[in-house]
Amino acid sequence: MPAIASRYTVNWNNGTQWASMPELGAIYSDPIQFWTVDNYRYTVTFHIGDGRTLGLLFAEVEQINPDFMSQTMNYCFGQFYSNSGASKFAQFAMDHFIETETWSVCPWFEAIDWIDGTPYTLTGDELVSDI
Repeated sequence: MPAIASRYTVNWNNGTQWASMPELGAIYSDPIQFWTVDNYRYTVTFHIGDGRTLGLLFAEVEQINPDFMSQTMNYCFGQFYSNSGASKFAQFAMDHFIETETWSVCPWFEAIDWIDGTPYTLTGDELVSDI
């Protein structure tokens, strides 16, 4: 039976020392785990950057196949100007990913590498916020 996206909610946590959610950046999601019809397991987490990556929405996707081989992929979904907008988009993209196992609903996303805690495109360009 395929995963039903409506059962999965992206829950966000504050990544700062302050008591309330920041206006932009510094939040991360709880991991979302689901299985596909062909018995692949995915674990997806999101975070919204701060500092040099302020407002950039990132996702980490771990895929484990039935033979227990694992691979982790990282993506950037572009820049947002509020945590609210980024979190709504993350939920929309996650629902689609659960149903189709693709990010094709996203108008812009890019596979990235994290090198010493800094995101880079696969062509070697550092991802930096425009804000």
